[in-house]
Amino acid sequence: MTHYSQEMAEYRGEVYFAGSEGDGVWIRKIPGVTYANAEGFQTYGNRELKTVAVTDLDAWYRDTMKATWRGQPFNVVRTDGGKAEAGYAGGEYVWAAQNGLEGDQYNGYTATLDVGELADVQVDRTDFLARWKEKNPG
Repeated sequence: MTHYSQEMAEYRGEVYFAGSEGDGVWIRKIPGVTYANAEGFQTYGNRELKTVAVTDLDAWYRDTMKATWRGQPFNVVRTDGGKAEAGYAGGEYVWAAQNGLEGDQYNGYTATLDVGELADVQVDRTDFLARWKEKNPG
């Protein structure tokens, strides 16, 4: 099961949050993870970032995880320690309130759910590195 539904990169065998920037990709250390390759990062607030060449990446992708909980659709943002942070993707606002979701019908509902209670889990991967290689052969 994926841990994050967002853009990620693998650089020198380690996993980072990522995003594109011009001809490179910025990578950001994931809070709480210890990295062996810590050189060249700059600190901005509580974030440590650096830009690397796309050709230096081992992988660059976005995993999007969807699941159902109690028969309703959710977008799973991250999983950790058997818990899933998820946003309600359905439109039954009474159901959301009755099932203890946080939020409102205007800003959306979120919940922290037990991973074991998720059903119909689907992870779709968008492979940015493969797309880049197709556009930049050689």
